[in-house]
Amino acid sequence: MSTLPNVERRLLPYKLAAAYLGISERSMKQLAAEDKVAKVPIGHRVLFDKADLDAFIERIKKAS
Repeated sequence: MSTLPNVERRLLPYKLAAAYLGISERSMKQLAAEDKVAKVPIGHRVLFDKADLDAFIERIKKAS
């Protein structure tokens, strides 16, 4: 049996995206609903690209 290599995720589900930003999952869902963070729909799942999360952080830093 072969083992898969440990791959760093680029796309994160709500829970991990929220943890990446340091916010609650509920807040993450609100940001997504308001289209403040880009979503990547794949099938029935909604994922978030780390690059988009980083861009979101930069936008809010500049706005403050």
